[in-house]
Amino acid sequence: MTRSRCTVCGKPASYRCKYCGDTLCGEHLPPDKHWCVGYDRDMDWDRDRDYAHAKTKSLITNPFRIFSHNYSYLILFLILFSFLLQLLIPGYTDLLILEPNSVMERPWTLVTHIFLHSVQRPDHVLINMLVLFFFAPVLERRVGSAKFLLIFFLSGIFGGIGYCMTSSFPALGASGAICGVLGALAVLMPRMRVYFIIFPMEMWMMVILFALYDVLMIGAHDWVAHTAHLSGLLFGLIAGWMELQKELS
Repeated sequence: MTRSRCTVCGKPASYRCKYCGDTLCGEHLPPDKHWCVGYDRDMDWDRDRDYAHAKTKSLITNPFRIFSHNYSYLILFLILFSFLLQLLIPGYTDLLILEPNSVMERPWTLVTHIFLHSVQRPDHVLINMLVLFFFAPVLERRVGSAKFLLIFFLSGIFGGIGYCMTSSFPALGASGAICGVLGALAVLMPRMRVYFIIFPMEMWMMVILFALYDVLMIGAHDWVAHTAHLSGLLFGLIAGWMELQKELS
């Protein structure tokens, strides 16, 4: 039998957050102490149930309200919509894909390649969207929507630049941007408990495993842009460190 550990500090935990389900010690039980991803700070669930009901009703009548201050979900929706366009419109992918040999003539592809995925491998978009769904909202609530967008897109751009410096083959996918999100979380929330397949570990451990895998697989000719992953991750680590310094100052 093992005792539960606090998702923030790793100390023995006797409580469970009623909003997000995290196991926590008494110090980190309040939602603002563990960056709770299930608690709406604008709402008091115990005293303002009418407001909660009105908000739910509003989402039913206008489902696009879910994207308000939830840009991580909006990005996820846009990527899936773009994937649909890839399937339906001939030439769509060729227009937006990142080609290292012509990136100077087509600089917009440093951004647009983030919204493309391989139509021959549906698992490519599925895995990226699952990781984005679970981790991007956490970072957005931690740093705010504006900073989240900066980290996401600049990580993707940085990942694209790093890839162009090491390969001449076309590239597409949100992996570099997502690695930036993971890198920022590893700095800002290193003790956050995650599951790698079925194995529980802390956020910083998972990021180190991903980084080691990408380093070892460089040059493996497996059609995976490992240098884009590492470049995006590096930017995310730097962005997370800069945000942490602002908070500590």
